[in-house]
Amino acid sequence: MRADVSPEERQSVEQALAAGRLTVVDPATGYHRSMYAACPRDGSAAAVWRIARGAGGAVIELTMHCSQCGHEFKAAREAIFLR
Repeated sequence: MRADVSPEERQSVEQALAAGRLTVVDPATGYHRSMYAACPRDGSAAAVWRIARGAGGAVIELTMHCSQCGHEFKAAREAIFLR
C-alpha cells in the first residue's frame, strides 16, 4: 500500500472534492481515476462507501469500506489516493 501522495495528486484530490467529484480524469488517457484509502485494519484498498456534502455540493467527508475485512471508517483527506 502507498505511504505517500505526490503534491500533484494531493491537489487533484482536493480540487475534485471541492467540485463534488469522486474521480479525477487523467488528461493524457481520459481514464477516470477513483479515490481510495488504506484500511487501518489490514492495509487493503478501501473504496468510497458514503459521502457528506457541504456548501455548493463540495465533498466534506468520505466514509470508506474495506471489501477484505468489512471495516468502515472515515478517511482523512491526506490519506486519500487515486487508482
